Amino acid sequence: INPSPQTFGGDTDGYAPGQAIDGFAQLHVSGTGWPTYGQFLISAQTGLETRVDGHDSPHSSEVMKPYLFAANLDRYGIRAEVTPSHYSAIYRFTFPESEVSSIVLDAVHSIAGDIMPDVPRKSLAAKASFDPDGGIFRMTYTTEGGWPEVPYTLYFVGKISKKQLNGGGVWKGGETMNGKYEIILDPTDPDHIGTFCTFSTREGEQVFLKVATSFVSLEKAEELLDDEIPGWNFERVERRARRAWDRKLSKIRISTDDEQQRTMFYSDMFRLFTFAHDRSLDRPRSASKPYWDDNYAYWDTFRTVYPLLILIDEPVYRDNIKAVINRFRERGGIWDAFVAGTDRKADQGGNNIDCILADGFVKGVKGINWEEAYRIVKHNADSMRLGYRTEDYGDSYLRYKSLGWIPTSPLSASQTLEFAYNDYCAYQMAKGLGHVDDAAHYLQRSSNWKNLWNPDLGSEGYLGFIDARNADGSFAGIDPAKYGGSWGTPFYEADSWTYSYYVPQDIPMLITLMGGKDKFIERLSYAYENRHIDYTNEPGFLTLRSFTEAGRADLSSYWAHKLMNTKFSIKGYPDNDDTGSMGSWYVFCAIGLFPNAGQDFYYLNAPKYGNVTIRLSSGRKLRIESNASPENVVIKSCILNGEPILDAKIRHDQLMRGGTLKFVLKSF
Repeated sequence: INPSPQTFGGDTDGYAPGQAIDGFAQLHVSGTGWPTYGQFLISAQTGLETRVDGHDSPHSSEVMKPYLFAANLDRYGIRAEVTPSHYSAIYRFTFPESEVSSIVLDAVHSIAGDIMPDVPRKSLAAKASFDPDGGIFRMTYTTEGGWPEVPYTLYFVGKISKKQLNGGGVWKGGETMNGKYEIILDPTDPDHIGTFCTFSTREGEQVFLKVATSFVSLEKAEELLDDEIPGWNFERVERRARRAWDRKLSKIRISTDDEQQRTMFYSDMFRLFTFAHDRSLDRPRSASKPYWDDNYAYWDTFRTVYPLLILIDEPVYRDNIKAVINRFRERGGIWDAFVAGTDRKADQGGNNIDCILADGFVKGVKGINWEEAYRIVKHNADSMRLGYRTEDYGDSYLRYKSLGWIPTSPLSASQTLEFAYNDYCAYQMAKGLGHVDDAAHYLQRSSNWKNLWNPDLGSEGYLGFIDARNADGSFAGIDPAKYGGSWGTPFYEADSWTYSYYVPQDIPMLITLMGGKDKFIERLSYAYENRHIDYTNEPGFLTLRSFTEAGRADLSSYWAHKLMNTKFSIKGYPDNDDTGSMGSWYVFCAIGLFPNAGQDFYYLNAPKYGNVTIRLSSGRKLRIESNASPENVVIKSCILNGEPILDAKIRHDQLMRGGTLKFVLKSF
């Protein structure tokens, strides 16, 4: 469960600071480019208003913690607080004196269609009921819209602590039906439906509402609720949630006297742990444990999220991979996203679960049957590598393996590059597991990126860029500076300036093609200075580390600090977080490390803090010490446990031994 206030001015997570609170919904994904969830809205009121746009309230005195949200609902004089368990949550509403106080629940509300009206949504079925004797609310909702491509069904059970009720029933639109205790949605009727109860309150009276959601059944929701929150002790649930978050966030401890910096860093770590949901106790009968859901897009998370989990929370990585193996066994495929128990098969990029699996394999994560994991990688390498399918371009999406590239079509260039790196990841696993023939085949195919290198394509005085290529072998001659958008051009969410640096498996060859180290450094510096590299989106994440491969780790470090200091603030990110991706990017840069996801090393940059202590997944501690300051943003020297690090790169197994990584820093 992910309870949160929602506002009509909200974005994909449903909430915008400073906007009136419409109510509290129970399920969310946060920091995404497209919405999902936002269901089962709860509104505490004095009076009774059920119209969708009729009960929002200005709010004040907010408290926002990982384990608690609280605010005054100024329209009603109510203090609203919520704290979660895993599948359930408890609300505490402190009411003023009122003859008519109420709790209103909406069975149809969601972010798609309500908070974000331009996002299509279909309400296919809904049912709401109220048991006045037991004080139990039940709702069921089937919807289609947002990121999932197929309908999904949700279940909700809520129990209220108030025993003396003045009334209760169901509602439709602005009409309340006191004493009628069940209502079913007419899918052709745009009005929302829901349920409610009314009661009188004295000044300062606290009314509790505990709730749970399920993807399985009403019975499962009630079982989870009773198991997790058997009584009405709000503080006990809050303490338990706080301890859980303390355990997660204390995996990295930083030293800083700047409270804004502290807030930003731990908010970024918080983002890491909200990206996927453990639904092992609320899974379909056909599914095995563990069962992890809401991996919103592996295209987003393979670059920084999963590598950070391997570094500091290997059990979560391991459970996710076991869940992926189970899902492959049961469904026969792993696609880019798995949300609300459904597969989204429209890949934004490559078969990026391959990168996530290779990352854990080369870093020696234990407790995973790597031969089983390799079955997924081999299946993708041999049977997938399918581009974005669109009727206007025929079978172009099928031709990566026959031609060595996807002919010019939407996403064709960016997916060709990503498939080539997927092949390199497959090569590493095949080689490590002794599948010699597979390894040779995939290694050869990992060079397919060169098929898109057009040495004659120019932009702003520089020659040689990744280009779209036609089926007959001719180049399309695209404008390298033209932004690709999301689904319409050969480059997905970036341009050729950015994608021309996306060769994680062979940056030395890329340096050669761009004219050698000096020319490469000049060109990449120009790209950053003239905003040709969009580091705020995933294709550009690794780009600045190419400076290190060209012998200029100082420029990698300089730009990492410049971007952290100028583009991140207490107000948030320069773009959406993509379920922990930007937050993980910041955490890595701030502690002085950065992964090349799918390979077993990290790039180094000057850390942002003088002392960092990391509780590693190996069980050891790594201390990172430096003379960090706002001016000292590049590395003068670096020593790990007495041994000098000369190339600004460090291997994973070296880090896992723990000890002290000591930097001497200087100004740029």
